[in-house]
Amino acid sequence: MTAVDLLPDPATTLAATAGAPFRFEAFDSLGAGLEAQQDLARAIGLDGGPVLLAWTAPRGLIVGRADTRLPHFEAAVARLAAEGWSVIVRRAGGSACPASAGTLQIALARAVGPRATIDGTYQELVDLLGRLFAGYGLAAEVGEKPDAFCPGRYDMSVGGRKLVGIAQHWRQIAGRATATTAATLLVEEDGAALSRIVDLFYETAGGTLRCAPEAVGSLRAALPATSLSGAALLVDIAARLEALTAG
Repeated sequence: MTAVDLLPDPATTLAATAGAPFRFEAFDSLGAGLEAQQDLARAIGLDGGPVLLAWTAPRGLIVGRADTRLPHFEAAVARLAAEGWSVIVRRAGGSACPASAGTLQIALARAVGPRATIDGTYQELVDLLGRLFAGYGLAAEVGEKPDAFCPGRYDMSVGGRKLVGIAQHWRQIAGRATATTAATLLVEEDGAALSRIVDLFYETAGGTLRCAPEAVGSLRAALPATSLSGAALLVDIAARLEALTAG
């Protein structure tokens, strides 16, 4: 996908997510947070409308199932553990993506009907995050950043640096089709340090993927120097997300 200026239709976004139940949680482990995210679709109400979860957890590397088939996967897990990074396997596709106290995981789950599309459910979360960025005075671009970690068609960048990666998982729950679209937002992290961990994983596991540190940024770095930082910025993002989805 060619990068384009993200200009979401406010009416469409509000109609799609208005009144969505929202919660913000800090988990004690990355595994607990990912489990809550992957089970978020169980909280969908009878109307099938969206539910939204934003969460943080201690640092770890979230990998796809394909990564577990690399020839030296177990050695890579041990190597990252020695660096203080856990490795967790997600249901959704995609390559390795780091999470930490300086990133925010944002998941949107909803029931999907026969006319729903993968692109449409991706776009729902992209539009919501585009409105979040706009509230901070930032214009986002949507399109794959192939030299960043976990590249995908719905990467979101500001100033040429990737700030958001998005993955998706569809599953049947109680006879109903559901889609959970999940984003990792780089709030306040060192892109070079995160890129090093991703590269270390693939180098050790026997994979070929590598990423360029300069392709990754953070929301905090894109904001004025006088803006909020640390935990205060995370709380502010969560409050803005809740306001955007309030009915």
